[in-house]
Amino acid sequence: MSASASACLFGTYDAGHSANRLLGLALARAGWRVVECHEPLWEEAPSKGPGYFGAASLARLGARWAAAAGRLARRWRRLAGPPPLVVVGFGGQLDVLLARRLCRPRAGLVFAPLVSLTETLVDDRRLVAPGGLGARALAWLDRASLRAADLVLADTRAHAGYLAALGAPRGRLAVWYLGVEPEFLPTLAARPVPRRVLFYGRHLPLHGVETIALAAARLGERAEVVLIGEGPERARAEALALRAGARLAWRDQVPLASLPAELAAAAVVLGVFGASQKAAMVMPNKVWQAAAAGRPLVTRDGPALREVLRPGEHCLACPPADPAALAEAIGRLLDDPGFAVGLGRAARRHVLARFSPERQAEHLARVLAERLGVHAPDAPAPRVGSG
Repeated sequence: MSASASACLFGTYDAGHSANRLLGLALARAGWRVVECHEPLWEEAPSKGPGYFGAASLARLGARWAAAAGRLARRWRRLAGPPPLVVVGFGGQLDVLLARRLCRPRAGLVFAPLVSLTETLVDDRRLVAPGGLGARALAWLDRASLRAADLVLADTRAHAGYLAALGAPRGRLAVWYLGVEPEFLPTLAARPVPRRVLFYGRHLPLHGVETIALAAARLGERAEVVLIGEGPERARAEALALRAGARLAWRDQVPLASLPAELAAAAVVLGVFGASQKAAMVMPNKVWQAAAAGRPLVTRDGPALREVLRPGEHCLACPPADPAALAEAIGRLLDDPGFAVGLGRAARRHVLARFSPERQAEHLARVLAERLGVHAPDAPAPRVGSG
């Protein structure tokens, strides 16, 4: 296949991040030969605490990104002809600015940011004070990166509205739901440990781990709450759990391949419970994964969730940062296993019908064709009635 049939994943992206991985898989399934013009940088620190965003650390990262940009330029020039489609994924705010200038000629430059720097560092993590010089600099970088692309992919309609307010041209915005990684699609027999409640993740503010800890304190011996993972909020959540007398089991991060078995062993799976605007706008991968695996799920309510799942039919939803409501929802599922199993099965049927990898690839191909006029020469024939 010639370079004219290629889609180039470009930048310093974290290749293992679910958003970037799903984007690459969807492009390939849509018929593109995916090539990578990649220099690893951001995945070297999986848990990015406050020190990672300090002035000295950012200065070092800036110097390293500049060096990586030079290597990316050389990699681009060595490609066997310029690919018509250039795609920059999660973590690519600087990369898309470089791609706009470097990656020519091209038919289209796609940016799939997943999240903006503003909502992450100002709104959610609160590492940068709102209204200050740092916040204004982040807003400028977000706006410049969103305007550099010919097409910006948002993961939900709620998020698309936010990105438009941040500066993305509305005519260049499209919604493309991430869906779920292939590891969570095979049927795995559920063998739930009685009353086990599972959370896993990087313990970020949007996850609302402190809400989980306080809900566990209310549940007491009714639930065995297991939290898997590491991250910037874990130490604070552990201290809060200790003060509240919560019965929690803390475990370190496990490989992605092990998560389906962890889900199968849980009676209830937890999503996210943060109160930030970001938490309301995104569909976290753990929510996609639990639904696709057919497990009983509780997560925070919000516009993004309701774009994908129907509370009461596919999951239970509670207000953000509300330990009492979360404890009540968990207790309801633990006390009524038949209802819990029914929710999980309905969620799996719904996700496989609406957001299967095949449908997500077709949707992405349709967006690229309609917005950029590009078609993969090996694209599968569209299914009748697909939408």
